[in-house]
Amino acid sequence: MPSYLRPIDLARRAGLGPSQIRNYERDGFLPPAARSPAGHRRYGEAHAEALRVSRILITGYGWQMALEAMRAVHRGDRAALYEIVDRCHARLDECRRRIESTLAALDDLRPLVPVPARGYDVGIGAAAARAGVRVSAVRFWDEQGLLHPTRDAAGNRRYDGTQLTRLHVVVLLRAAGYRSTAIRSILDELGADQPEPARQALEAHRASLDEASERAALATATAYAYFRQGDGT
Repeated sequence: MPSYLRPIDLARRAGLGPSQIRNYERDGFLPPAARSPAGHRRYGEAHAEALRVSRILITGYGWQMALEAMRAVHRGDRAALYEIVDRCHARLDECRRRIESTLAALDDLRPLVPVPARGYDVGIGAAAARAGVRVSAVRFWDEQGLLHPTRDAAGNRRYDGTQLTRLHVVVLLRAAGYRSTAIRSILDELGADQPEPARQALEAHRASLDEASERAALATATAYAYFRQGDGT
């Protein structure tokens, strides 16, 4: 029996095709394979382990960051590996914070009903400043139908209390990753004093994020163990 694995052997172990194994090696997920006198690839158990680790990291980090992590491990760059790991977890943390802040905002939101115009009738520049966004963003959301400002005699946009509240919600939901169509639906629900669909959508997003965090945690533990194995520590 040969002491090496052919591409087809390694592929069968992982439930992949031989061409995928070659792609994993080409990209850097696997160390370079030895070659036979005829030029055929010869893999070993080290390659099988690298493939196993790579697939866990892809599931936890995504393809590109998993590739960066595996390349860092193979060149023995501990600092680069830890930087990539920290970046992956920081990205999840940022997303989680956005969801929590949006849920908290929904708790504080009152129904989107008209309020007295006095003190709440501002131009687009003041509206953007209150929301902490650029004027161009407010103008774009107007064009998307997310906001419905009135116009003064000169044709300038004016935002009352209702529109400022809508703008606040748009900013929060955009930060949480929602697209214009979903935001428009949520705004309509809030305007009808029906915040529950918006809350359910965010709760579902948070649940999926919990699963993503678990996958990332497994990827981190696996990457660390794999690095130590190769480092001999």
